[in-house]
Amino acid sequence: TRYLTEGREEEGWPVISIAFNVILVLMTIVLAIAFWLAPWYMHLILPGFGPATISLTVSLTRITLASIFFHSLNGVLLGTEYAYNAYVGTAAGPLAYNIAIIVIGIMLSSSFGIAAFAWSTLIGAALNFLVQVIGVLRLRPRYYLSLAIRHPGIQRIFRLIVPVMIGLSIAQINLLINQSFLASTLPKGSVNALSLASRVMLVPVMFAISIGITLLPNLSRQAALSDRVGFQRSFSNSLRAVLFVTIPASVGLLLLSHPLIQVLFQHGQFAERATDITASALFWYTIGITGYAAYEIISRGFYALEDTRTPVIIGAFSLAVGIAMNFAFLHLFSGPHGVGGANGLAFAYSLTGILNAVLLLYALRRRVGSLDGRRILRTSLAALLSSLGMAFFVLGVLQILPYLMFGPQLVRDGVILLLPMLVGSISYFAIAHFLGAEEVAWVLSLVRRRLVHA
Repeated sequence: TRYLTEGREEEGWPVISIAFNVILVLMTIVLAIAFWLAPWYMHLILPGFGPATISLTVSLTRITLASIFFHSLNGVLLGTEYAYNAYVGTAAGPLAYNIAIIVIGIMLSSSFGIAAFAWSTLIGAALNFLVQVIGVLRLRPRYYLSLAIRHPGIQRIFRLIVPVMIGLSIAQINLLINQSFLASTLPKGSVNALSLASRVMLVPVMFAISIGITLLPNLSRQAALSDRVGFQRSFSNSLRAVLFVTIPASVGLLLLSHPLIQVLFQHGQFAERATDITASALFWYTIGITGYAAYEIISRGFYALEDTRTPVIIGAFSLAVGIAMNFAFLHLFSGPHGVGGANGLAFAYSLTGILNAVLLLYALRRRVGSLDGRRILRTSLAALLSSLGMAFFVLGVLQILPYLMFGPQLVRDGVILLLPMLVGSISYFAIAHFLGAEEVAWVLSLVRRRLVHA
């Protein structure tokens, strides 16, 4: 983005090429080692699993490791497309990835069992990579077969990326301790419950991630031009949009955690007990949705300023607090035979995300000055009040749902999910509009643009 902003596009392509080549070589070596050492580190991080479960986990891990290879290369291609404000590949790639996981997984499940979805994940990652390649080719790239890691541009990337890698690793370490190391010591089904619940919880966070990814080039451009006002405006607009969407999403998931898990997962061997454990974990996970979503925006503010150290320092502190909370809440929430311990881990994970986001926002405020805090607070209050009003209508719908359960199972499942969501969405936007939330017009404008393009 800086090369494009400064009118030095031709100088940027060698840097992109070298970065791509370095990651290609590096990931080949790292993943080969990870493939070989899989049995060792699976025993380390899953101490509560038996030999048969460890063996299956190692097999599935080795298959999915190859998908990381494609995801890593995608990072360079996606960054290139975003720098050019080109979104064809970035939009189509994830769609191809998810469709491949579902369709190919179902097609192979009769022959490969659970491994079918490991293979479909690998195939989906490869398809996503091909889509990104096509997206970059539309930019007429100039590729150079070079590993000149002493290039000034590459050296600058290394200086910036090392703290970012450490920061991202901190989040993964927290998740690893939370969902694997500690959860494997809980009753059977706890690891799966936490894993599924966290995936559902991350759906609203994905909205923030998509905004954060598209926001970074704009913030970087404004930082390069020393446009402080533009930087503050872009940051504030993005954070307010995320808060306006994720606050009601959190309340909605709190209310619909059990019916949502029941409709999505209670099929086949996924029994009612598994639904109860997963829904309970989701309830506690939803508390942290807004924190993790806000982090995706706030961290981009630091990256645009080429300050990658502050998020690492704050992230390390949050991790230390989070680990302590994991152990404390694991025992605090655990009942007889460890029941309820998963809820404690989910709650600790949520509080860690909130703590990290609050500390980062405070640090960024000290760094750049005003972040339009009054409008951010006003949006937060409007979203919270509108969500509480929405909850009243959703609870009313849940009371009459038993009287609407007729027809085939597919129809009943649709009613259980779609009716509360529809009533909740309409009531939320109506109340927010009544309260004068300016984000309502922004969301409606976004929907209209999507429909026109569709």
